[in-house]
Amino acid sequence: MKVLVRIPVSPYSGYGNDGIGLTEALLRWGADVYLHPTNVDPPLPNEVARLLTKDLTDGVPYDLYINHVSPDLLSVSPEAKASSNFTLGWTMWEYSSLEHCSNLETMKERLAHFDALASYDAVTKGAMDEYAPSPSFVLQGGYDPSDWPYVERDWHGERFSFGMNGQLHERKDPFVAIQAFQELKNDPEIEFEGAEMHLHTTVPGLHPMMEKWCPKLRVHYVTWTKAKLREFYASQHVLLAPSRGEGKNLPALEFMSTGGTVIATNWGGHTGWLSSEYAYPLDYVLRPADPNSETAQNARASKDHLKELMLHAYRNRGEVQNKAEIAARTIPAMCSWDAVVERLFLNLAQNVEGGQRVHDLAMASRIPPKRWKRAPTKSEVEIS
Repeated sequence: MKVLVRIPVSPYSGYGNDGIGLTEALLRWGADVYLHPTNVDPPLPNEVARLLTKDLTDGVPYDLYINHVSPDLLSVSPEAKASSNFTLGWTMWEYSSLEHCSNLETMKERLAHFDALASYDAVTKGAMDEYAPSPSFVLQGGYDPSDWPYVERDWHGERFSFGMNGQLHERKDPFVAIQAFQELKNDPEIEFEGAEMHLHTTVPGLHPMMEKWCPKLRVHYVTWTKAKLREFYASQHVLLAPSRGEGKNLPALEFMSTGGTVIATNWGGHTGWLSSEYAYPLDYVLRPADPNSETAQNARASKDHLKELMLHAYRNRGEVQNKAEIAARTIPAMCSWDAVVERLFLNLAQNVEGGQRVHDLAMASRIPPKRWKRAPTKSEVEIS
């Protein structure tokens, strides 16, 4: 099966990481992958970098063309359309409408050339459906769990830490978490002494002086290696994700793989994986993303509910540990790129005319998968 992928490949952005992960998963599946990147940032995995040397004309006609970019860039060139038997657009969006999306005037024309459109979540699909004449379905992107092995934590010691990780700008809403943490710390009627909060960000906006007025709050404004980030995750118990909107939230998936749990806004891309069985859904209200607009809305996490959940987690360590161990068993199997690629071909067969042929070709080229398996916890080893 020959697949042409039009996507950014970069370790420094969400779409770029997804480009790497999707490409690797298609290769593991057994597809003959041709890469036509929108941009490239090193370093890249060797198997992805090697694809940059392949002559794109050698793959014509392609069985499947995938364009995985933001809505403003989704398109199929005449050359790609003519040389591909099936074309798929795949995107994510963090608002309830496309009102503020650039290139909106050409959206319908660009989407008309796709045979199908995949959206990361129901919010994205709702925003895209107004402009998409093609069949559409929800399919969230994945991640690579092998980079984030399970880590034993001390759940019942004096120290209990809440963390955030990523580009902590306005959409991630770190200040609602900071305010919730500070109010819990300053309440004389609440025992919260052992609680810490660590904020790792790669963008400016969180001033280090906050550490002076909020006890046990620490800001880490630095770019870390993957090894250092694994150490950070291992030192945290609960990841806070009070985001206003997400396509997926990669740090949350990574963190749960290591054996932590998450408090996350129950809206947008979070709903693709969020469950009270192994995490804590966070209440919210919808607000206009821009005061001049009523249609493009996103979520505002409830500070009071966040306080309740943080205090509950601090006081109920056994429950939190149990959720975290369930998360470590569930998330890798459900959200890996390998699982996502399998669901992609099933969705095409079930939802799109012409998709059955793509599915059948995919099944014929499939290499039997090596299923990702989490290492057993210490308690599981002792029981066995």
